[in-house]
Amino acid sequence: MSESPIKSSSSSAKKCKISENNAEDSAGHASSSQRVSSKASSNILILNNDCLERIFSLLSVKDQLNLARSNREIERKYRNYAQRKYKHLTKSITTTLADSDLEYLVEQVNEHVISYESPLDPSSTAEEQLWLLRMHCPVLRRLTMTFRRPRWPDLNQLKNINTLHALVRFSSNDVYEKFFFNLSENLPSLRKLVLEAPGYNGKGLHVLEKLQHLEIDGISEFEAKYLTDCCLKMKNLNFLKIGIVTKNLSNETFSAIVTNCRNLETLDFPDHELPDYVAFERVCELPRLKHIIIPFARLQRPGFIEGLVRRTGTPLESLILFGTHLFKEQIEHICDITSLRELWLGSKDDDFSVKCFMKLKSIEYLHVGMPAITNKHLLELLLGCPRLRVLNVVYSCPNITSDFISLLNRSSKKITETNRETISIYLEDSRVDWKGNSSFQLDNIQIIKGRLEEAPILMKKELNVE
Repeated sequence: MSESPIKSSSSSAKKCKISENNAEDSAGHASSSQRVSSKASSNILILNNDCLERIFSLLSVKDQLNLARSNREIERKYRNYAQRKYKHLTKSITTTLADSDLEYLVEQVNEHVISYESPLDPSSTAEEQLWLLRMHCPVLRRLTMTFRRPRWPDLNQLKNINTLHALVRFSSNDVYEKFFFNLSENLPSLRKLVLEAPGYNGKGLHVLEKLQHLEIDGISEFEAKYLTDCCLKMKNLNFLKIGIVTKNLSNETFSAIVTNCRNLETLDFPDHELPDYVAFERVCELPRLKHIIIPFARLQRPGFIEGLVRRTGTPLESLILFGTHLFKEQIEHICDITSLRELWLGSKDDDFSVKCFMKLKSIEYLHVGMPAITNKHLLELLLGCPRLRVLNVVYSCPNITSDFISLLNRSSKKITETNRETISIYLEDSRVDWKGNSSFQLDNIQIIKGRLEEAPILMKKELNVE
């Protein structure tokens, strides 16, 4: 007679529970799996796959590998587990394993590896593992790596790479130029480049004409004329981050951006000052611009805010104005951009009201740095913005006190009627008495002590931007 399904399920659960306890005991010892005997390896094979995978999940990666090496049948089952678990080999994995363990893991996951991250460090030797990726990871699509050697035959074989995050440190600009020409010739699928290259002047980068996403950061010698060349050639760009201090930035560069990069949806500019004669406000002419990050200095250009409000085309969704100290009139004018889903701004003006924010019916993520903001102001924002998900109050807000918690309690029913979604409120530096807690929960509202570090949110969420 066949075994009862209930009895069988119960028996399997008991076996799994016993195995979990054994695995937890093993995980508490650094070299536990190295001591697995042939008999123990044989006994563990009576477990079903679910129990065995539960054991794998309780072990460190190193102990998983040692256990897999102990028996061919366990190795086979581990391979199935690893091919699902480790499609993305993150930096936390690649930096903690010895070379032999890393090689064994890559061999197990094999062609299922989709992304590989190694340290972005000047002293990193991770590029020595490119031969391993070339042999076992033919469909690798995303690679993070430091490049120091002017030899790239293994890299050239990774034809499916579409995203490259590279810290590049070569001896001369000629080698940089050859490197980017090599990428253009041998990686036909490359569409996203995040580049850190101290000392590079930018010459030759323009050959990557197929790029759709370009971030250049940590480059102090990058010359504006080569940035202009990039904007003239890369007509498919939809994301451009210029997190660098470019030399001699001029109107020619902005003309190239506006004239050629008509598909640009996201524009992220650096913190340095622009000469007064540079017409930065021309970026408002970009017809598909949805997300823009700019520092305070840009707002001094006459007509810039006006240009954002009056622009036509794709509605603006993100406006991130880091380090700003706006006047009441400027804030009111910015709130005329009613399509905004995320907004970051600051003001030291004591004479302001949050009434203008009530026009932002689509706002989901609001970051405000306003020392004069009060408990009542925050409540008005919660009641007036029906789609709000995150309210991030940055810097010092001395007028936010423990009375805010009481005010929310009294208004919780009304807030829930206005917005049924979960709302997170971050208070970086307030006068709330936390009573030793780091947060308070009130119905669908969580009040959190500290600053939200993951801003801007919308760009990261929709564009997978770090």
